[in-house]
Amino acid sequence: MTSILQYRGLIRNFVARDISSKYVGSLLGLYWSVINPLVTLLIYIVVFGVILNVRLPGETDIWSFALYFAAGFLPWAAFQETVLRASRSIIDNKIYIKKVPFPSEIFPISATFSEFVNLLIGIGIYLLLFLILNGIPTIFILFLPIAMILQIIFTLSLALFLSSGAVYFRDIPQMLGALFMIWFWATPIAYTIEMIPAGFQWIVYLNPMYYLLEIYRDLIFYGRLPEFFIIIPFTVFSVMLFIGSIWFFSKTKPGFGELL
Repeated sequence: MTSILQYRGLIRNFVARDISSKYVGSLLGLYWSVINPLVTLLIYIVVFGVILNVRLPGETDIWSFALYFAAGFLPWAAFQETVLRASRSIIDNKIYIKKVPFPSEIFPISATFSEFVNLLIGIGIYLLLFLILNGIPTIFILFLPIAMILQIIFTLSLALFLSSGAVYFRDIPQMLGALFMIWFWATPIAYTIEMIPAGFQWIVYLNPMYYLLEIYRDLIFYGRLPEFFIIIPFTVFSVMLFIGSIWFFSKTKPGFGELL
């Protein structure tokens, strides 16, 4: 992966191309990066907060639930969209891979960072809403970049695994849609872990996204440092997964040219 640093300019170009191509010909252009997450958030908040009357334990107002939900949903939405796009990044760029001599890792990497821009926009919207509803966040907001770096490591690991795996097993991108639907509801995003019966909470502890979203919520919603039993396991798991993904990609990419 150290050789990838030599291509950081090319990665920046691919990221810029991905972002601009999303909204080419669109009247509002990049503003859709703000409009889309806002509309999605409003729909979920109306369904859960107004229609189903979901509230946080000990709370009665809808705004606490709205901020709690958004603090988990925004990182989740960026994670899901990144993995879905990155899983097809090698297949969709097969022309480059077969004809141009540069590392194929560039494509899942650029897909990961292009979606990261949308996460930054979403977090900016969240902090603005938090400022309006709750005032100035605590000083622990300064540790937010740590959560983002951990998300990049974890997401990029899956991007490398799945993009290379999809070359050999083309059903992977299609399977991910159903998987993410299950994964979303298995993750405490629209509910808290305390709402789950005690006998089933161990299932949540096996879910890596639970730990990542708790890190975000501790920093931007609760205004505190994440607990060690949250941040340490996720950090260790993400780093090990990242190392494994690099090894897996390096072992599988020699076959890309033949299969693509």
